[in-house]
Amino acid sequence: MREVVLTAVVAREARSVYEALADLESYPRHMSSVRKVALLDRSEAGCTSAWEVEFRNGLLRWTERDDFDRDRLWITFAQIEGDLEAFSGRWEVTPAGPGCRVRFSAAFDLGIPSLAAFLEPVAQDAIEENISKVLGGLFGAACQLNEGVPPETADGCALS
Repeated sequence: MREVVLTAVVAREARSVYEALADLESYPRHMSSVRKVALLDRSEAGCTSAWEVEFRNGLLRWTERDDFDRDRLWITFAQIEGDLEAFSGRWEVTPAGPGCRVRFSAAFDLGIPSLAAFLEPVAQDAIEENISKVLGGLFGAACQLNEGVPPETADGCALS
């Protein structure tokens, strides 16, 4: 399994950043590669969401379980079914001074061992780019990305 980790500093209050990240249905407005996010069920503790995302010359589709820990400010997700062999991870928001730190971590397996060496780095780049666009779209200039994405792809989330 390949892992992706991105961190950012956001000059906004941690709880409001967490709530913006938990609004999964808003993601298509912040990045063009996410075609659709549909909530199949929802409760205070989490939801089941169906995703459709552009990847290379096609679409990836999957359904995931999203668990919300509002006390810790964590969102944990895991694919239930879909095009990937495995996809899971977490958003973590931590208060830091007047703003907060955001950490996105994920592990994935495309399920094509013979092409993993070629496709997984491409998939990792796509995930990093998409997450930086989510952060930039949600928080604009208030967001400073710490690692992982070239400045030209950050869409308002500047590298430190």
